[in-house]
Amino acid sequence: MEKPASSEPRQALMPIATPGWPGVAICRLFIRVMFRQVQGWKRDVPAHAEAFVEVSRDGSRLEGASVRTTAMQPRGVVMLCHPFLKYGMHYFFENKLDQAFLDQGYHVVAFNFKGFGRSTIGGHAFADDVLAIARRVTQDNPGLPVHLVGCSFGGYHLAHALARDATPFTSAVLDSVPVSVRSYFTRGPLRHAMRWISGSRLAVPTGTCAIDHSLQSVRYLPVAYFYGLNDRFIPAASVAGLKRDCGTLHMVGFEGCRHLENHKNHRDRYFEEIFAFFNRAEAQTPVVPA
Repeated sequence: MEKPASSEPRQALMPIATPGWPGVAICRLFIRVMFRQVQGWKRDVPAHAEAFVEVSRDGSRLEGASVRTTAMQPRGVVMLCHPFLKYGMHYFFENKLDQAFLDQGYHVVAFNFKGFGRSTIGGHAFADDVLAIARRVTQDNPGLPVHLVGCSFGGYHLAHALARDATPFTSAVLDSVPVSVRSYFTRGPLRHAMRWISGSRLAVPTGTCAIDHSLQSVRYLPVAYFYGLNDRFIPAASVAGLKRDCGTLHMVGFEGCRHLENHKNHRDRYFEEIFAFFNRAEAQTPVVPA
């Protein structure tokens, strides 16, 4: 199914405030310290995938993997944004999430954010990584719908990327994404640092502001929010706030699920919800504002 280029409403790019070179230097140092627990773990892409490298706007060299569906008529592309785990993009391959999309006729593209795997750190904005990979995906797959699926950390920065430019995408699914970094970093020395950054003028350029700040500006793209009812990083108050402030979100709660357990405990329902959402998004006729 092709996405009509002429009818796609264009969303203005959100201007990004720059923190100046001292702020950028601090952010880069902070990323290196924060990522110490996930750095150093490297693995080649799976045998059924094709490896690639894409350069982000800040110069980060991003490691990625592309898998083509065997369907005669591909339905689209699913771009996967990984959680804050040392496995990076391999999280999706290890849990066989890629296969579920391939079986439904979608190509799959996954990548490592800066600082994960073999991806280098050239800057401080993870939203840059999402948009860099999206640029490659749309160039390689002209006319095909592009759906985003971001888990936890990956979904957090996916949301901020959408605020800057949602035009390459057909839909986005945010899975197990804390609304604020304050609800994720609740203990240890990082708690104080993240609370300071997310409350300062560095919050927007570093992508540490709450996701509702960005999602409120995403007006024409269908966005779904999946959350576990027992996820300690997504308290009921956060869910209620999202429903209030981002009324167009498609909210889906999963019983008995903690963080990142939605696809593990309710795999059938998880993918039924995703593919039904994809279908609605692909059938949606964009309305261009006057």
